[in-house]
Amino acid sequence: MPDNFIDVRNAANWVNHHENVTVPVAKILTVRNETPQTASLNGMKATSARLQQVIRDALAAGKRLRAVGSHWSFSDIPAVANGWIVETNKLDWRFVFGASDMHANAGVTHDELLLCQCGTLVARINETLESPNSVFPNSQRRRALRTSGASNGQTIGGMLGTGVHGSAIDVGGIETQVVGLQLLTADRNMWIERASAPVMKDSFAARLGAELIRDDNLFEAALVSLGALGIVHAVMVCSTGRYLLNSSLRRIRYGRIKAALNSLDFRGSGIPDENRRPYFFQAIVDPDDLWEEGERAKVFCTVRYKEVCPPGYLPKYNLKKENSDGTDLPKLIGDIIKLDPAFRDLATWLLMEIMLKEQDETGKPEKWKTPGQAYTFTDARRGVASSGFGVPLAQTSRALEMMADAFRAHKKAGVVLTCRYAQKSPAIMGFTRYDPTCIIDIDGIDSTATQKLIKAVALKFEAAGMPFAMHWGKTNHLTKARVRAAFGGNVDRWNAARRILLPNQAERDAFSNDFIDAAGLNA
Repeated sequence: MPDNFIDVRNAANWVNHHENVTVPVAKILTVRNETPQTASLNGMKATSARLQQVIRDALAAGKRLRAVGSHWSFSDIPAVANGWIVETNKLDWRFVFGASDMHANAGVTHDELLLCQCGTLVARINETLESPNSVFPNSQRRRALRTSGASNGQTIGGMLGTGVHGSAIDVGGIETQVVGLQLLTADRNMWIERASAPVMKDSFAARLGAELIRDDNLFEAALVSLGALGIVHAVMVCSTGRYLLNSSLRRIRYGRIKAALNSLDFRGSGIPDENRRPYFFQAIVDPDDLWEEGERAKVFCTVRYKEVCPPGYLPKYNLKKENSDGTDLPKLIGDIIKLDPAFRDLATWLLMEIMLKEQDETGKPEKWKTPGQAYTFTDARRGVASSGFGVPLAQTSRALEMMADAFRAHKKAGVVLTCRYAQKSPAIMGFTRYDPTCIIDIDGIDSTATQKLIKAVALKFEAAGMPFAMHWGKTNHLTKARVRAAFGGNVDRWNAARRILLPNQAERDAFSNDFIDAAGLNA
């Protein structure tokens, strides 16, 4: 019997947001809450039951299935050929709780918590936390996320699926802000917390129709689930006090900033205030410039300092939902390069000049922004490519120089190298696994040369014995051997946790896809 709250498309092509992955699927099922404008925990129970029925139906049909959010991944991790795609982006309820809902030994307060349904965009989470709204009616609570990805178009469920990070240098990825989550399988509705850090009182799980599980290992397996443990239906986010970001973008010679890239010690680095530790730091360099100029190469450094946010501050957001003017620029430039590769250097320079203009907000508090204002761009950029390599902090400059060397054989690639930083992930399969991690992205125009460069860098790292892990949600060419080399015994630990959460082999197969199989994560 048809379900009025599930829209079904049969025999469709599933396409990711950046349009670099297209997969034929048997069904696309878009699930909605029964009363979209009226959030309730009883409504959460009803949606949980609906999602569980979808899982059971897929098992009965012998189909694999994947839950997806905003289609944001560059990799094919959300896709399942000839299977079922469960679209969760309509599931965006948010809830707050009182002191009476908390566990007696909770290490956090109710003011810090926000329960987010899996399809909630991080942009909406920012709005909910930072400013007056219907979720926090007449509240004096003003909160913020400690970090998020650079693009706020991802859903919270999708971010946990792949381990999205920002570049708040003393903070981990998005998963470090999660203190509890709801996981659905065919026959189990689970609320999972750490045994070592209980948060909600024991009766809370039942309000979601869930069984309570407190287990550090299972929690850390689910923090970066890869979509392979079931459907993450809700996430309890632990926020921090609201703050403002004071941003500057400065061009600094590689020779001057190099030591800071390897240490995050900014003395003598040339950033705006060398005596003050940045909250956020990012460095971008053209690999061609790095190879040709060496120590004199220009590095575009974005520095954000954390400032006090006045209690009465009212953020104004400029959130975009669809593609708008300018978002097709990389594709346009990519087409130019394809017509004549000699334009590569000019095209890359043009992109950097347009998108990386120098700025300095020091002493200009009227320009300081909350995180939700600073990270507002949610549009997909067509025709772009992105791959992320996580390396140990001290190896950053060595990795950059190896990437620049690999670029010499792929000089048609219109890319830049971007360094971002995160503390070690607590997730078993979090790719920011070094303490701390520098994530070096190869970002730019999608082309054959760019894809060859990404492959070449991984091979070069392996040949040189460079330790690295790759971003699950970006182009990665991961193999079983490469995953094992990066994660070692954590592969076995995660697979063991998966067998506990999904004891039925048929269900483990159902929550796998070609990507999971090839990575050795369907054991």
